[in-house]
Amino acid sequence: MKRNTKWFAALALTGGLAMLGSAQAQSVTGTPYLSNMDPSTFNTSPNATYANWNGNALFTSQATGLEVMSTGYGSMYYVVPAGQVQTLNTADTQAVLTFTINSPAAANYVWVGTPFTLNDNAGAGNYGGYSGSGNGGNPGTVNWNGNVVTWTVPLSAGQLAAVQAGGDAIYSFNLQMDPAVLNNGPVYDITFNSLVLSPAPEPTTLALAGLGAAGLLAFRRRK
Repeated sequence: MKRNTKWFAALALTGGLAMLGSAQAQSVTGTPYLSNMDPSTFNTSPNATYANWNGNALFTSQATGLEVMSTGYGSMYYVVPAGQVQTLNTADTQAVLTFTINSPAAANYVWVGTPFTLNDNAGAGNYGGYSGSGNGGNPGTVNWNGNVVTWTVPLSAGQLAAVQAGGDAIYSFNLQMDPAVLNNGPVYDITFNSLVLSPAPEPTTLALAGLGAAGLLAFRRRK
């Protein structure tokens, strides 16, 4: 009986993870992190930086993404180099932006704006918005986990239709930062880690993942 339980747990866990792995995220720059954005090109047309990011920001390419140190509101428009443009999976339904708070501590980010824009065959899709660490007014599409922040937003109707039609791609995007209520500022230091599109997890996928975890737990209890 113990042998059967062990086999069932392994099968359930493997099946759940396989289903989760099938929903591959697609980075807008072709790498898991925004680590291949070249800061030396940010003010070379067609790229552009605006407000305090134009001349008053320090951009650093890191292995885990693009680090931005600045004060006040800033934004950028970035065109994805041709060799990095990804043809999107027709199953993609959501966009996910992840960034890390480097300084000051995450608790000081009471209410900050980090909207982003994706430009594809359908035009511009605007996502994200304002949120803060421990702020009760946060939208349901944002998650603050310590100093790591993740926006997970459904694609707009226009962009979703373009993706499902096939052959769609993200050709350029915008990143922004508005430190509306930032304690212990005015300098902020954040790293934009990743910007990806992916299919939303289906209930069946989540159920299988849960089954795998439950099976593994049962195996450990009986071991």
